[in-house]
Amino acid sequence: MSIIFKTFRTYAHPYVYDRHTNAVVMLTDDEYKELVAVENGELPAEDSAVIKRYQEQGLFQPNVVQRIEHSGTNRLDSYLNTRMQQLTLQVTQQCNLRCAYCAYSGIYENNRTHNNARMSFEVAQKAIDYFLDHNKNLADIVIGFYGGEPLLEFELIKKCVDYASSKVEGKRILFNMTTNGTLLSDKVVDYLVAHNFSISISLDGSKEEHDVNRKFKDGRGSFDTIIENLRKIRARYPEFDKQIQIMTTINPHMDLGCVMEYFSTDEVLNDKNIMFNTMNEKDLKDSICYDESYYEIRNFEYLKCLLSIVGKLERKHTSALAVRSMGSLKQMRSRIHAHSQLSQCAHHNGPCLPGVRKLFVRTDGKLYPCERVNETQNYFCIGSVDAGICVDECKKLLNIGKLTEDQCKNCWALRHCSLCAGQIDFVDEPRTCDKLKHCNNAKRQALFDLKELCTINEFGIKDDELGVFI
Repeated sequence: MSIIFKTFRTYAHPYVYDRHTNAVVMLTDDEYKELVAVENGELPAEDSAVIKRYQEQGLFQPNVVQRIEHSGTNRLDSYLNTRMQQLTLQVTQQCNLRCAYCAYSGIYENNRTHNNARMSFEVAQKAIDYFLDHNKNLADIVIGFYGGEPLLEFELIKKCVDYASSKVEGKRILFNMTTNGTLLSDKVVDYLVAHNFSISISLDGSKEEHDVNRKFKDGRGSFDTIIENLRKIRARYPEFDKQIQIMTTINPHMDLGCVMEYFSTDEVLNDKNIMFNTMNEKDLKDSICYDESYYEIRNFEYLKCLLSIVGKLERKHTSALAVRSMGSLKQMRSRIHAHSQLSQCAHHNGPCLPGVRKLFVRTDGKLYPCERVNETQNYFCIGSVDAGICVDECKKLLNIGKLTEDQCKNCWALRHCSLCAGQIDFVDEPRTCDKLKHCNNAKRQALFDLKELCTINEFGIKDDELGVFI
């Protein structure tokens, strides 16, 4: 097809999305009926008076995507040499907790479990040196520490911080860490504060909700230890305490309503930035079954967020649970408003630039695009601290759309698809059929976002009014 578009309706109006210009147009009912006929093959596009009329305004221009290739492919080599943004060091694969839903708990197919692998300082040095040699065009850089539980290797972390700080000149270096919060002793916290760390702590709500899943190796719940550590931090370093982010994993065993009420009323946590994450369902051995109340609460909180956007509810009454889920809507809005024309060489927007946005280093020095991919899959390995990054491997991950090149060329949702290689279920190497399994969901999400965006616009909401909620 040389002209690709998608018709849809909100409750109030019919619309058409034009892929070539990435534009959305409100239609009359008659225009909508005619374009649906074209879309369904009942009327040739060249015989459509509606298409001819809009072509005079620059829409519905013939456009054939000749090649599926990510726009970052040609600049990837340069970016990998000069613009690496964040280094994440997996300092250990061990953890002092045994959380029921952990990615490394054994409940996922083909994924590693907790073990005693740890990063040597020699590997860490090589990783830091490589990173610093490849971000010379950036004023700010980030180094993060990951596990397992990274604070099991606190002495190694200190060596890494001191070493990186001694090597950096003329730019700001930021440190971060995701921790389970059980090892935040006074000594550790003093160091983190002194070196301007930002930290995220995993906490799943009240003692009852948290301790169901997040236990020490001996079966004891970890809630009391974490809360006591947070109280000490608040008393000793109130400004540092305000910057702590809480990471909550929504799982089938929790009462989401109780968790949200706890976070809003607890004296230690009520002013914290809470980030809700759902369990990753990819490669999970058993299906996740949430009860009906989970969906009711999510829908209710999402409705509140929408009401807030249209000025019917104060911002303070909205929840991070719903606000975060509107990120795709904001991204679509910015792309739509750019009105950029589609090139004959194109790719969907899901993949980031591997190794540029983040470089993840496993304990043994193997390199990966981020900590979210399965590090036991050779497909995701993009190099090592000794050999450096293999640009060809990065380009393969970046251009995952080539697996479905023929389908992508003719897909109306090409410009709004968010699939990356890490989301695809496969063994050894992803195949065309593996990626195609995810395409319908990607198109459904794109269509949902388009309808929601148009509905919000029908209320006359301006860009800045939407932006403050994302």
